[in-house]
Amino acid sequence: MCMVNVKTSNGEINGIHKDGIDTFLGIPYATLSNGRFNHSKVYKQWSEAIHATHVQSIPPQPYNQLEDFFSNDDDYHFNQFSQHEECLYLNIWRQHHHSESRPVIIYFYGGGFINGHANAELYSPKNVVKQEDVIVITFNYRLGAWGFLDWSYINSNYDLNNGLSDQLNVLKWVHQNIEDFGGDPNNVTLMGQSAGSMSIMALMQLPHTYPYFHKVMLLSGILNLDSPTIGYDKAQRFSNLISKQYPNVSIDALSTDDILNIMMLDQTSRGNSKGLELIYAPIQTADMDFNNANFSKPIFVSYTKNEGDIYIKNESRKLTPERFVEAMSFNKVNIDSTEAISAKQQSDCITKYIFQQPVHRFLNDMKHNPNIWLACFQWHRTDSKYYKSAYHILDMIFWFGNLNILKAHQLSVTQHETKLSSKMIHDLCYFATHSKMPWPPYNEDNKRPFKYK
Repeated sequence: MCMVNVKTSNGEINGIHKDGIDTFLGIPYATLSNGRFNHSKVYKQWSEAIHATHVQSIPPQPYNQLEDFFSNDDDYHFNQFSQHEECLYLNIWRQHHHSESRPVIIYFYGGGFINGHANAELYSPKNVVKQEDVIVITFNYRLGAWGFLDWSYINSNYDLNNGLSDQLNVLKWVHQNIEDFGGDPNNVTLMGQSAGSMSIMALMQLPHTYPYFHKVMLLSGILNLDSPTIGYDKAQRFSNLISKQYPNVSIDALSTDDILNIMMLDQTSRGNSKGLELIYAPIQTADMDFNNANFSKPIFVSYTKNEGDIYIKNESRKLTPERFVEAMSFNKVNIDSTEAISAKQQSDCITKYIFQQPVHRFLNDMKHNPNIWLACFQWHRTDSKYYKSAYHILDMIFWFGNLNILKAHQLSVTQHETKLSSKMIHDLCYFATHSKMPWPPYNEDNKRPFKYK
């Protein structure tokens, strides 16, 4: 292992070279100089070299059991990472050789806008850049109340959609600096899964973001924007809980733990929804001017065959039919309770109505665009306790090539899994390089998804 140095027009950054891969970890890309409840500002210039040799703090969030499940290495377990409101850092991976104009992939993590961060093992792109000559960037954005509560309801000096401001600032930082790392600022792919995909769709509604990206990969997540009214209602509820729990404390004086506590109280008071109720989500604003019929950038969309199986795992984990109907209504899906009696019915409803149908509605709106590709991830192993169906998130192991996670759950990884992951990584990077997939696009004559299985 040795040091590697990059000189950008904004300042110097030192990273690590090991096993043919350069990593730059914990680079500050934005600041909270406007305040903790306001939009961030892009980090433009630094006088002293940034020592980007270790990951930095992740956004404040509750414990995430799924992160530990999708992990193999003790160093990547959830509780190993410190949490701090000052969390706006990015990580860069590349091959060590000095080629120029490499395709750039910026990855947006999921987690229901409550969980997730750039340092999770599941999203480590080391195997992607080992296989393909691309640059991959992961980054933190603010979550929960910090990122997606309408603080302007509570105080007119505060902002809403703070998490989107972080995401926009990472695009700006990359646009300004990535050429010095050998990346092409005019060939940037936004790749996101679940809430990460929804985040990208929110940015797609802001025309001033268009110069900063050139194609999108939307994995298992179609956005339903919160209306301003819904945003106000959620902020009012949050404000009332603050007044009740901390009657003599100003908003600015609330600690990180205080805000996490209010988030927990808000969630528990709503009742169990298996994560189907997004308490925090991007809120529609006046500058959002997205018309599907005018969007012409290349788009790759995918879902998994059995998305819902991670939400409703078995009969002991299902909701009552009445509560399930209510949870689905949060997503503007109206079903009858007779469709939600068994665990399988509930899981199938989630797969169909929350994931797959919205994808096809979105693609129908985009039918003018000839640059669309659709895929369905179908891999599963009936001989495994944990991978019997192709559920939500499972495809991320293959997109990033982190097959050791499968081994951590006593699965013998065969040549088939290795080849499938290699194929998916190749397709990802082919899309990032050439703005198309190496198989036919989605259109009126070809609506069947390409199958990864």
